[in-house]
Amino acid sequence: MGSITNHYDVIIVGAGAVGLMTAINLARDNVRLLVVERGVGIDQSPRATSYQPCVMAEMEETGILEDVRKRSMINDVLSLWVGRGPQKMCVASVAKREGGQTYTSGINCGQPILAETIMEHLLSRYTTAEVRFSQCVVSLEQDASKVTVTCDDAEGRPTVYTCDWLVGADGAGSTVRKLLDIDFDGFSWPKEDFVATNLRYPFREHGFSSANFVLDPVHWGVVTVIDNTGLWRCAFGVRPGLTNEQIRAELDEHYKHILPGWPGNGYELVDLNKYKPHQRCAATFRKGRCFLAGDAAHSNNPLGGLGLTSGLLDAGPLGRALGAVIAKKAPDALLDTWAEARRHKWLTYTNPFSIENKRMVQRAGYSDDPLGIWVLDDVAREHKMEPWIATATEAKREEDLKLFEAFKDPEAQLESRMKQWSITMHPLWMAEYEDEAVVKKRLSLRPPNEKLEPVAQINPATAQ
Repeated sequence: MGSITNHYDVIIVGAGAVGLMTAINLARDNVRLLVVERGVGIDQSPRATSYQPCVMAEMEETGILEDVRKRSMINDVLSLWVGRGPQKMCVASVAKREGGQTYTSGINCGQPILAETIMEHLLSRYTTAEVRFSQCVVSLEQDASKVTVTCDDAEGRPTVYTCDWLVGADGAGSTVRKLLDIDFDGFSWPKEDFVATNLRYPFREHGFSSANFVLDPVHWGVVTVIDNTGLWRCAFGVRPGLTNEQIRAELDEHYKHILPGWPGNGYELVDLNKYKPHQRCAATFRKGRCFLAGDAAHSNNPLGGLGLTSGLLDAGPLGRALGAVIAKKAPDALLDTWAEARRHKWLTYTNPFSIENKRMVQRAGYSDDPLGIWVLDDVAREHKMEPWIATATEAKREEDLKLFEAFKDPEAQLESRMKQWSITMHPLWMAEYEDEAVVKKRLSLRPPNEKLEPVAQINPATAQ
């Protein structure tokens, strides 16, 4: 048996961007906390890259935005392309202006760089925070007063930790969620896998903007700039079950349709990793003294860049609310408000928005579908996908064309992009427990034309 270590106010499982963002907001309130991570360091695999102005406001409030910006690229225009290879045509462009004068664009930054930046701030600015790697959670128990967690290190040696509160931010395959026996409702797309590649290629020379959707039923792609060395992210879909090595072997077959100006001077592949896209949500984001945040709580396909964005918008409010409860400035019920509101936001906005983005990018409903991704068959029924598959109809052809035409109007672009703010917590949701200056600053970071729902609607019954 491992020995009992010092007790912590909060233990956070997962040293990704969401876990570390939660930690830094807690540390600002002098909360004694420990972050445990099963990996040997920050996960370096290619993952999220794009962050909307709404999450930049969260970064600003947390105090990390300046340094994140130094390591980021401006993401100011999303371009939509139709056609394969050199026949591509840009059918629409959308400027990312919904942050008003405060955030005149989004930003692109590799997820590992973001996580490392947050951890640097956490450990250099706050003495109450600690991060331990090679700590794999193997058991979790809780009672009315504490949570007990056992972690194995790389050699299988156990350590027992105790805490008042625990946050599971350990990804879509969350061990914490499984140990808490919380259902992960929804489905994983059964007929395709997604691939994220990092490569160097002169996209700008061929008219690509900072973010791009290549619309195609088979060879669709999402292409975004990552840094100023010429590194770009290109994500696309493949038939399920392939290994990374098999995908590498057929990479040219995908790239020749997605990359503009192919074959040009060739490309340099830097990294590649496949993953399974999900549309899943935990049955509850809170169970007793334990919480779920980020992909552990909800996981959606990344088209539209709302995966990690949604997770970071969980993290900041959770850290501040939990800090207020620990300091006895706020009642325990505030944490239920957070859990129900964040779940409601994902179910009513992020999930349907990401599915519709996927449908549009794959031109589903009116194009060839050789893998049967959007076919209502026994597989779709088995995964309970019927309501979403039903959105892919012939009528979408005209709807998509109207959307592309509407985007010629800058005001229509702005109206569309303003919907991104729908996934944030209301800026006044816990104002009665915060300093007036904090609330005033938060309000100043929001766009002046944002339409806020009444505060009384923060905790809707429909979140149940």
